[in-house]
Amino acid sequence: MKTFLFFLIYILALIIFGFLIPFKEFNPYAKSLIFFLGIIGIWRYSWFFMNITRSLIYRKITFKKIRKKEQEAGEEADPEHLFMLITTFRIGTSVSVEVYRAAIKEAINSGYNITMIASIVEMSEERLVRKIFLEMNPPQRVKLVITRIKGTGKRDGLAVGFRVVANSPVNLFKSVVAVIDGDSILEEGLLRKSARLFGINDNLGALTTDEDAKLEGKDKITNIYRRWYRLRFAQRNVSMSSMALSNKVLTLTGRMSMMRANIVADRNFIETVQADFINHWRLGKFKFLTGDDKSSWYHVMRDGWDMLYVPDVVVETIEEIPHRNYFIGSVMLMQRWFGNQYRTNERALKIPRDVIGNYPWYALWDQRFTMWTSPFGLLIAFFGALHWGAYIFMSYLWWVMLSRLLMTFAYRTSREDILPSWPFFLYYNQIVGSFVKIYIWNHLYKQSWTRQKTKLAAGSRFLAWYQRVSSNSMLLLELLIFIIIINFLVQNINFDDLWGYLNLNI
Repeated sequence: MKTFLFFLIYILALIIFGFLIPFKEFNPYAKSLIFFLGIIGIWRYSWFFMNITRSLIYRKITFKKIRKKEQEAGEEADPEHLFMLITTFRIGTSVSVEVYRAAIKEAINSGYNITMIASIVEMSEERLVRKIFLEMNPPQRVKLVITRIKGTGKRDGLAVGFRVVANSPVNLFKSVVAVIDGDSILEEGLLRKSARLFGINDNLGALTTDEDAKLEGKDKITNIYRRWYRLRFAQRNVSMSSMALSNKVLTLTGRMSMMRANIVADRNFIETVQADFINHWRLGKFKFLTGDDKSSWYHVMRDGWDMLYVPDVVVETIEEIPHRNYFIGSVMLMQRWFGNQYRTNERALKIPRDVIGNYPWYALWDQRFTMWTSPFGLLIAFFGALHWGAYIFMSYLWWVMLSRLLMTFAYRTSREDILPSWPFFLYYNQIVGSFVKIYIWNHLYKQSWTRQKTKLAAGSRFLAWYQRVSSNSMLLLELLIFIIIINFLVQNINFDDLWGYLNLNI
């Protein structure tokens, strides 16, 4: 009832605001410009609703057929062996207890021959894992392997675990590996519902599942993050389902993904995940610190395997608030997410289009477009208001309120419990997210983990200076050109003004 009331107030405010806009005062050119913006809007919103439509087709039709085929296959689709690789580093004891209890319980209930590989750093973590394992008294078919590494990062921990898989005396093609973060809680029945999908498709290389966030606390800032994460996973569900209709996904989420064991055991795969790097035209060669899931995804995609999204099982991820200031914390997370995305984007587009598929191929290109389209509308409205009057900006705000409300209602196809705060979060994500994307696109070398507070070493002093200066220069140049183009469009400047300014300075 409370949610309905908030939406009702929002809609009434939207109607009243619409009546306050003085449409009769619109400059004729301003009307033409709004028409031009409308064309861009049609392009962007058609892409949005195309994803909504494709996600519905996948979840309501395509995946139901896949699930029916799996159920008909029954035990014949079971893997010969299942590996559970769980990486843990500086995670709270209470979280580790919850995660490992859920994982061991799933291993027991699945009925599979399972090797649990716990990749840990500290002796206290090893003692805790062994204690939980012994307390739950699993059968002989469930074994525990502890791998200890130095605190050099998740990539090294994964590589050690993958080598355990590679050295196992099982049929790797008929076995699967579940890669699980140390803060991810498995839903009951997840292993069986996911692992069997490999048995009905010999070309399936990897899959990932639906996710939801769990945040402890009831204070105001935690509730803000909780609503924000809820929207993020609703968007993820739509995006993943849409791409899966093309037998691909755009990331194998590090929180919980499954891969065919022979892929994981491949030496090139292990080396890619452990020491991945990029050769950038301006920044040179530098290692990937974060984004191990993107490295895994790239290897699987490049080799032409199918990838699948499983929307009917959920992994609950225990999220930590990175900063008590929501703006700072959200930007920190966006920098990590978008950095991982763009560091992989360029080389992914070098994979042949017939391997990627037409729709995922366009989605990779679209990642480059989206950083400019949202700020384009905002800055047109801002500079247009300076030229013609505040009614231009009022019209823009009205359209933002209406379009984000419609988008929120569209996300009800992904999550039934939509929230009145989502229109504001949608706009925030698009505008702030776009500027973060523009920044990180020019600063791809900047990498850090929010929890582990680890950063990529800068190298020599000259290299650090060059990376900083060249990246900031490229960023300023791109923004300057962008702002000049917008001011041309709103008639704040023209070629005569620009030519006169150049002559004056020369």
